This record gives sequence, structure tokens and C-alpha cells, in this order.
Amino acid sequence: MESNVIKNLMCKYKRPFYIYDEKIIAGQIKKLKSNFPEFEFLYSIKTNPNKNIVEFVAKNGIGGDAASKNEVFKSMSAKMPKEKIIYSAPGKTKQDIEETYDKCIITADSYHELELINEVAKEHNINLRVGLRINSNYAIEGGDILPNKFGVDEESLLDNKKFINSLQNIKICGIHVHLKSQILNYETLYNYYKDVLELAIFCVEEIGFDMDYINFGGGLGIAYSDREQELEVDSLGKKCKELINGFKEKLNCRLIIESGRFIVCKSGTYVTYVIDKKVSRGANYLIVANGYNGFHKPSLAEMAFSCAKDEREKIAPVEPMFTSYDAYEVKVLNESKEIEKVTVCGNLCTAADLLGKNLALPKAEIGDIIVVTNAGSYGFTLSPVLFSSHDIPYEIYLDSSQNAIISEY
Repeated sequence: MESNVIKNLMCKYKRPFYIYDEKIIAGQIKKLKSNFPEFEFLYSIKTNPNKNIVEFVAKNGIGGDAASKNEVFKSMSAKMPKEKIIYSAPGKTKQDIEETYDKCIITADSYHELELINEVAKEHNINLRVGLRINSNYAIEGGDILPNKFGVDEESLLDNKKFINSLQNIKICGIHVHLKSQILNYETLYNYYKDVLELAIFCVEEIGFDMDYINFGGGLGIAYSDREQELEVDSLGKKCKELINGFKEKLNCRLIIESGRFIVCKSGTYVTYVIDKKVSRGANYLIVANGYNGFHKPSLAEMAFSCAKDEREKIAPVEPMFTSYDAYEVKVLNESKEIEKVTVCGNLCTAADLLGKNLALPKAEIGDIIVVTNAGSYGFTLSPVLFSSHDIPYEIYLDSSQNAIISEY
């Protein structure tokens, strides 16, 4: 993003902000559509529920992966059609189902949820076509098959076939599987998709599902740093085309992939400014507005790194809270040629409020602008913006005509 755009906006608003670039979002959507023409796409609303972003992806034919009833409502407000909104989350209540059954496709996360949906349908004297999330019997990266809070275990389906057939007011018409996020190896994703297709055939032939759609979940990763290699979406797209052709005779239904960070992560930049600078026993500190309570993920990365000491590459990701120790680059927007080692921290009363420790940055002065990259996904939505009751950062949407739109909440 052009630094003069950021500088002008900071001069105008004098407050930390997130800025999302529509052009980058458009480019990522184009990349998905051109490489996976056989698939439909859902945007994972929880990744970044910004109103302008959700409306833009909707205009581009992307549906909504809703993880709550309110995300169903956000999808509707963006004019997504009912058949392109899939509500999939654990722990749905009867009230959640009552308020959404006619606005989306509901994916049950348990056998109890199937009962609840059937009960609601019976009370309204209707029949509903619903999905079922399945915890597949597949280790996506090898190892043991682990228990999971999401979905029903694949091996439990046959034992519950009689129960499923007893539900008179619902018909299972789709399956949803999601095992892992932030996958960068296209062969890993290909093998996973193949397993999901085989599971879908089993559900049709052995359990009797009337398959309208297969939701492969997400998993499409992005390279956060130079240490990582970008996902080869072109190679994955080619292999998926061959894969789908081999299953067409047995499965003629919608094929769906969810995407969140792949679409929006790199479109976002977090912008703040230096309030104060100090030296403590030879160490340089830059104090910025809204550090941890503006963009929390760099602070969590620093916490993880401090716990692991020199074993940073061995730290397991905990998505979406922690991705990697070097997932975010901190920059100073000035013309200084002098480099100094500094710790960039926020203005909260906690030592955990760090954007970066011992960074080599251009020498900054009070008032200089600090930016953090990769802030388009799980940034504002997960940060503790109410901590210490500071002013909350703005969200600014930069459309394709370079109009800066302050987002509404």
C-alpha cells in the first residue's frame, strides 16, 4: 500500500486504524476462481466481518460461511442468497435454529443438533434439507486419529443410521469436513479432498444421504514470511480437476471450498504512531498507541517466542490465535537511513504489550507512523480493543477507486 495514502489518513484521523485494500481482495478472489472453476467458494465471515469486505465478496459471487446466527444475518445484509449461506458451528441452540432455518442452509454439528433441527421443522410443519459436519477418520498430516469437538465421528455414522432415518422432517443433503487451517502444501490438500470425496460416496451409498453439496472446509494457507513458500494454487487446481472428473459419475453435486485468510489477510495493514521513545539501561523503546489492544497477534507471537527461546520453528500454530513467530513485519514510515535496534510496545500497563522485540528499524521519532503487515485476517475481530478503555482503532476500507471508507460497526 502506498505510504502517502497511510500518512494522509493518519494526518486526517490522528488515530490508529486498520486499512483494507479492495484491489488485493479482488486479486485473491480472481486467483481462486481461475484455478478452481469446478468449485464454489464461501467466505469465512469470522476471519474479518468488516461490512465493506463482506459486501464486496458477495458482489463477486462468494457465499458466506457463518459461524453464528449473527454471521448469517451479516451474510443476508450483504445480499448473499440463502443457498450460498451455510451456517456451521458447534453448540447451536434451538433459538439459533428458529431464527435462521429459513435464511440459510444449516449444518448440524452433532446428533443432538439434528434432533433440534427436526423438532423446529416439525413445529413449523415443514421439511428441511440440512448438512452434517463429519469428523473424518483421516489424519491430514499423518499420525493418530484424534478426538475433535467438531462434528460427528465418521465411524459413528453406521451405528446412527437408524436414528438418522427416523428424523421425519429433515433430510441430510450435504456434508462438511474441515480438519486443519493454514496448509501450504498443495499435495496435502489434494489428498485431503480425495478422502472427503470418498467419504461422500460412503454417505450416499451406505447411509442414504441425498447429496446436494460437499463442503471441503478451508485450509488454503498463505505465506506469512519469506521463510514460507506460497501455496501452489495452480498445481492444486489442476490436480483437483483430474480428481473431480474421476468422481463425477457417482457424485453430481455442488463442490464448496471455504476461504478466509487467503482472501483478506494480505489486504490488511495495521497503522499506529509513536507516542514516546525512551532508553532503559541501554535498550531503546518506542511506545505506540494501541499495541496489544489494537492488533493482538504480534503480541501473542512475541509471547510464544519468549516461551520457546531458540526453538521458535518448533512452536505449533494455534489457529487463529497464533500462526508463527515471524508472521508480521513491523515497519517505520520515514526516510531515515540510520538503523537502530528497538523494542516496539504499546501504551498498556502490561509488559506483554509488544509489537516486536529487538527489531532493526529506521530510527524513529515521536509522531512517526508504524505499520504492521498481514493484518487483514483475525486482527480487529480478535483483539482486546476494550482493554484499558483506550480509543478503539478505526477500520478503513480502501475501494478500487482509492476512496477511503470508515467502516460502520
